[in-house]
Amino acid sequence: MDARLGFRKRAAGGVGLKHPKDARQTARVTRRGHLTRYAALVILGLGLMSNYVSAADLDKTDMRQDNRWLKDHLLNDKAQLPFSFAYDRQGSSALLKLWPRKTETKQIDDDRTEHTVLWTDPKTGLQVRLEAMEFANSPVVEWTAYFRNDGKADAPILEYVQALDVSFPVSGEGIPTILYSKGCGVMDTYALVKKTLNQLESFQISSETGGKTVETIPFFDIRTEGRGLIGALGWPGKWTINFSRSTEAAIALSAGMQTTHLSLHPDEEIRTPQVLLLPWEGDDIDAHNVLRRHILKYHTPQYDGKPVVLPVSHLGWGGMKTSTSLKLIEQITKEKIGFENFWMDAGWYGADRPVDEFQVFGKEDWFLHAGNWRVNEVPHPDGKGLKPISDAAHAAGMKFLLWFEPERAVVGTPLTIEHPDWFIGEVTTNFEGNTERPVVKFRMLDFGNPTARQFMIDSISDLIDKEGIDVYRQDCNFALAPFWEKNDSPDRQGITQIRYAEGLLEFWDGLRRKHPQLILDIVQRADLETITRAVDLSRADYPVSPDADPIGAQISTEGLAYWRPHFGTLLQVRPSDTYHFRSGMAPGLAFALFNVAGYPNQIGSFIPADFPFAWMRNMVAQLKLVRPYYYGDYYPLLPCSANSDCATDPSQERSAGFEWAAWQFNRPEQGDGMVQAFRRDENKDHTKNLPLRGLDPAATYEVTDLDAKIPNTISGKDLMQHGLHVAIAEKRGAAIIVYKKIVYKKVP
Repeated sequence: MDARLGFRKRAAGGVGLKHPKDARQTARVTRRGHLTRYAALVILGLGLMSNYVSAADLDKTDMRQDNRWLKDHLLNDKAQLPFSFAYDRQGSSALLKLWPRKTETKQIDDDRTEHTVLWTDPKTGLQVRLEAMEFANSPVVEWTAYFRNDGKADAPILEYVQALDVSFPVSGEGIPTILYSKGCGVMDTYALVKKTLNQLESFQISSETGGKTVETIPFFDIRTEGRGLIGALGWPGKWTINFSRSTEAAIALSAGMQTTHLSLHPDEEIRTPQVLLLPWEGDDIDAHNVLRRHILKYHTPQYDGKPVVLPVSHLGWGGMKTSTSLKLIEQITKEKIGFENFWMDAGWYGADRPVDEFQVFGKEDWFLHAGNWRVNEVPHPDGKGLKPISDAAHAAGMKFLLWFEPERAVVGTPLTIEHPDWFIGEVTTNFEGNTERPVVKFRMLDFGNPTARQFMIDSISDLIDKEGIDVYRQDCNFALAPFWEKNDSPDRQGITQIRYAEGLLEFWDGLRRKHPQLILDIVQRADLETITRAVDLSRADYPVSPDADPIGAQISTEGLAYWRPHFGTLLQVRPSDTYHFRSGMAPGLAFALFNVAGYPNQIGSFIPADFPFAWMRNMVAQLKLVRPYYYGDYYPLLPCSANSDCATDPSQERSAGFEWAAWQFNRPEQGDGMVQAFRRDENKDHTKNLPLRGLDPAATYEVTDLDAKIPNTISGKDLMQHGLHVAIAEKRGAAIIVYKKIVYKKVP
């Protein structure tokens, strides 16, 4: 068991425990008809019963009227509510049956209907409000709970708040499995994990730090025989998802903040994490494609009515001199490589001082100046800031990205002196634990403080205008949870985190309001609320190492694509190494043409004269060609076999290095897609037949290997039944095959 994942049973007194008087809310089995074009996915209660009806037979109004899950869990007086809490030492399941209840339904647009249920305690004035979103022709349900003290005195203690609290019936003879992904760790970033859950076992995934989702991400799928429950949380804070099988017949599922124990002041309101549930029956991969389509439509940043296009970025370090950056932009433009974004990472800010032009691991000083967001005029002289670089990037047809870390400020930077009341806590550390580095003290900016938050919105907005920033990149390189917890009083546990999370979301929304075309790049925070607002152009730091194993990039794509369609990654280019480059292909990709980061012996000189530019142009062109397919439906064709543990060390006998890997992205509406296949280092098989999915069996497809470039015509039936024949002659090889449906014009 990997200790990084935070596996543990619920501890006594933790938020995962129910109040003694609060009985577990058990769901009734319900019936609801629904058939998507993927498979029969039906709403449970939270059990599943099939009553299939063609989607063509149901209009949107009928679907809303027939949403049995909402009726059984929200919209009637006897609803079995999917959340829970304790108030004044009494459980919510008993309390809410006694409190007056009001409901309201509002049509948001053609696809969404919002249902609001409000309960009010007649004694203390506490209001509990559940806002749930229903989606036409979709089994997905989302909700957020709110608590408001409408009384004239401080309310009794509100505790054990669970944004999600349901029971999932176990069916069939097999052992249920919890599918989830690891977090933004090292080589196994976002690797899929399948955890069996036997009777009397408990299991937990969580974000312990409250910042980056290092241990795991808040997405899961409970799988039984032919049915399951996909879920996700939206909360840029410290969350926990608990799975407990105390009986053979059901899995108790609860999720929310780890600790809530507080008294609300008069007129004070708080919220819970956002919850998404997708009950499914039929094929598990089809269910995940329902999720992907939902995420693409409702939880992907939109620009001009379309999902964001993640750019191909050239990586650069903030210490790189303006003159060097301008020379680099000129060269990559002359070579017509196809970059769409010029990326300036940490190191551009702080006191005026000489800095290394590249990130030399163990020597960089970027962390010593966080919070002082002024341009260092030694590498960027003449008082012009970074505008000459952004102007050159724009003239070359590229966007300009700039790195920030606004949540942390080093003690002694101007803002910590001028407004110490805007900050929480103080930590003294050798950054990243390296004792050879200087000791630094830093504090956390309180985004729950409206004045501090507005100042940060305004000051960064001014920099966006002044420096010509198109992509705002926000990093977070410390644990937030200890600051929140130390700031809480005994009767207000959880309030600092709640206000901080609310404020952080408002901060991002405030930047977009001021700059509607601004792309937010929030680093390695994978919760639902964050990915709704922002992309993540670097899903992990591991690939930035010159020694990174490309299998790690493959495993990351395979795992993360189960949950969402938009993500980016970093890559250290290895000239003419097509296998390495294709391993790192993703909806968004960032790399430099030389090593901009590493140890002193790894930092490359400026682009060498013999660099294979023609090869690089071809790689970028291929990435742009296939980039739209990443937003299609996803089918893992060759996940790790039963003989492999998906380890990434080829020296291990059961390593993934002995496997092939392959997946398919398919756009049925457009009739096209692609297959990526990798023959890894130790594999002895030259060919594979890969049965494709999601095609029209009656159609004919034009199939093209991007290396051979000779199209073939194959029927959809053959591609699905007999498979796509893929040949990779050498070990450590990669292939990309694209296909499109042939549409024959009728002769008049």
